[in-house]
Amino acid sequence: MADAVETSHATPFLCDLMSVGGQMVLTERPAAQDEIGKTMAMATADVVVQIHSNGRAIPFTERHRHIIQPGDLLLVISSAHGDGKAEGQ
Repeated sequence: MADAVETSHATPFLCDLMSVGGQMVLTERPAAQDEIGKTMAMATADVVVQIHSNGRAIPFTERHRHIIQPGDLLLVISSAHGDGKAEGQ
């Protein structure tokens, strides 16, 4: 986060993400039934930034490889006003 102070756009983004009443929210939630079997990238229109699966933290960089399993916990960035549906749903 210290590097974000050096940029003009990252700091406002992170402040919005951390603030109550901002445009975005960061939530931790269980995988929904319709997300199981999909990759992190395909599961939702929201951004899955990390998954906790069987005691392991799966990072965003694995979004096209990791398949969501029952019992996974998703760390998701979403619009404070959006519905989180994947595109085309």
